[in-house]
Amino acid sequence: MKDVKTLAPLIALAVCYALFFTYVLNSQGELPARVASHFDIQGRPNGWMSRDVCIYFTLGLGIFMPAFIVGMMALTRWIPVNLVNLPNREYWLAPERRKETSALLLHFGLWFACMNVLFVTGLHWLIVQSNGPGQAPQLSTDGITFVAGGFLAGTIVWTILLLLRFSQKN
Repeated sequence: MKDVKTLAPLIALAVCYALFFTYVLNSQGELPARVASHFDIQGRPNGWMSRDVCIYFTLGLGIFMPAFIVGMMALTRWIPVNLVNLPNREYWLAPERRKETSALLLHFGLWFACMNVLFVTGLHWLIVQSNGPGQAPQLSTDGITFVAGGFLAGTIVWTILLLLRFSQKN
């Protein structure tokens, strides 16, 4: 049963990564040589990088941020109990439940990694849109609100589900 639980988020993460890599690599030709990559609160550019650096940075962020999350969740099987912050920590990390708890945390971590990959994909989409041909770079406030708001909402739901799951002793 645990393997089946981990299979769904693994497949979802693979799909997210396929979409991410496809979009980022196929969109690099839409970016100018000098990319507006950071914006002030009004959406005006205040930071720039080369197209290649932008693509490498985006790929790195999309790979390493989710990998860090999944890695930290996987490490809960071996790290000291006092370094893991969970409701009912002593119950969930008791030796007889440690393996199951680690599998549950990995499950949650894989779903959070999916959200991270989608978030970075959304940020890259905004960068591409902001640097469109024939226009002065301008970040869409509606776009960043949608992308960041969606990630924040997903993170809140994810956190609530994780806390609810580990608040119960069963």
